[in-house]
Amino acid sequence: MSRFENLSGEILMAIFEYMNVEDVWIIFFNMNSRFNSLVFDSRLRLTADVSKIDKSNFDNFCLSLTSTNFSNIFTLILSNNYYRYPQIRSFLSQTNLFVFQSLHALTLIDINYEELMQVAEQIKQLPFLNYLNVNTHEIFRDKELANITYALLNQSNIRVSVLCLHEKIQWPESEIISSCNAEVLSLDVINADRLFSFLPHCPRVRSLSLTLDPRSSSTKPNEENLLSTLTLNTFAHITYLRLCFRPFDASVLERLLNSVPSVRRFAIETLVYNTDYIRSSFWTILLQTQLPLLERIRLVIRGWFVLKTSNNTNNEKFDDTSVLDSYRYDRYWLDRAYKRKFHCHVDSYSFTAVLQIR
Repeated sequence: MSRFENLSGEILMAIFEYMNVEDVWIIFFNMNSRFNSLVFDSRLRLTADVSKIDKSNFDNFCLSLTSTNFSNIFTLILSNNYYRYPQIRSFLSQTNLFVFQSLHALTLIDINYEELMQVAEQIKQLPFLNYLNVNTHEIFRDKELANITYALLNQSNIRVSVLCLHEKIQWPESEIISSCNAEVLSLDVINADRLFSFLPHCPRVRSLSLTLDPRSSSTKPNEENLLSTLTLNTFAHITYLRLCFRPFDASVLERLLNSVPSVRRFAIETLVYNTDYIRSSFWTILLQTQLPLLERIRLVIRGWFVLKTSNNTNNEKFDDTSVLDSYRYDRYWLDRAYKRKFHCHVDSYSFTAVLQIR
């Protein structure tokens, strides 16, 4: 076969799906009738990633939308970050998300409050949208955060929801998030009491990734009420759990793991101030007791021990070798560390340690 255009339509469409929609339109549109039909074939799943193009090219892209077919745009990525012009505001002023009826995935970067509220209303009309990724530093007022969180998590059609607002996720105390059908949920950052009031309304979640603050979100925290809340429910449908857990709180972690007994894959990154929490004895007992079905584990623990003078309560030897040996010669860890990579560095001068098990 000597000519590109002699390739079958199926192969050509497979090639198009690796390209950005802008390039597909510029290169192949109006080449001939065959390529026109392929470019706008409804089976084609095109990605429109315009997040990193400059303003002039973006304006041309928006103009092209008015004269082309939206039915095969599968993924859309917009951003206010690169080149620092209001790309999302410009996009919303020139078109409407309603027209992207075949859209399955939407990513929004550094979107502001007004734009995101507008988008949250529009995406309710997109029947096939099941992936939503919002990563923004532009929303930080408590009331705005509450409104946005409530609007985005109450999207019944979304199956994969990634919310990275770089502030603690919250919602109005008088409101209940009741329409979350996400199966994969990633939240950054959320307090433990908020999480456990929210999870009962997420019956489909099987994969959960969190930056978790174990402290109460209440201005007048009641530790007894918090701990009792953490033990009320069991979420057996969650099988994957990934945590960035700071500050470390052993009692909250134990109650959290107790509520997800079906977890098979577990990853945690945390900072501890006591050498007991970096040794294998603590983690082995905790995981064997709370996660009996665990198959894979990733453990990243950073220790800073200068804050406590009596952190080594057992007076055991504490160095790289003693910490590592307790993990890498234990069959429990060998079976569950997928890559079987064990690394530990203890710095006795700075009173710090880093343990990584993958």
